[in-house]
Amino acid sequence: MTIFRAILTRHKERLNLAAFILPAFILSILLACTPVIHNRGYVFSQKALDNITKGTSDKETVRAIMGSPSVIATIDGTAFYYISSRMEAYTYRAPVETDRRIVAIYFDNNNVVKDFGAYGLEDGNIVAFVERETETRGRELTLLSQLFGNLGRFSSGNQNAIPGSTR
Repeated sequence: MTIFRAILTRHKERLNLAAFILPAFILSILLACTPVIHNRGYVFSQKALDNITKGTSDKETVRAIMGSPSVIATIDGTAFYYISSRMEAYTYRAPVETDRRIVAIYFDNNNVVKDFGAYGLEDGNIVAFVERETETRGRELTLLSQLFGNLGRFSSGNQNAIPGSTR
């Protein structure tokens, strides 16, 4: 028993350190598995949306109630779009959009609310971008060809002379 006490007192600092490190390690593993949630865009209030009525509310009333829209229709400005999205990010993975909410408010020619639209993540379309490059004329120079390409090319000092000639 006295040998055990001697070993225990000798390694007491190491045991205290291990008692701190082990729970910290387990806690960091658990925290790595929990997502970090980011809410981006417009914060929706159903109460504010209920205050807008078809046929009576105009653009200025909508702006006063809902605030500035995320996007205004670019062609004729007859629609306001309020966009919100929710992203979840794990420490070992790229962020993923888990929820999207888009409220569209459409106006008629007199700038009075004509209709509403509600869209979600399932309504979106995936657009495939094509990344093509146009080749240019000439040749690509490597690092070595750039460094050693001028070896042996001496000029006579005459600026009008043809490169590589000695005249």
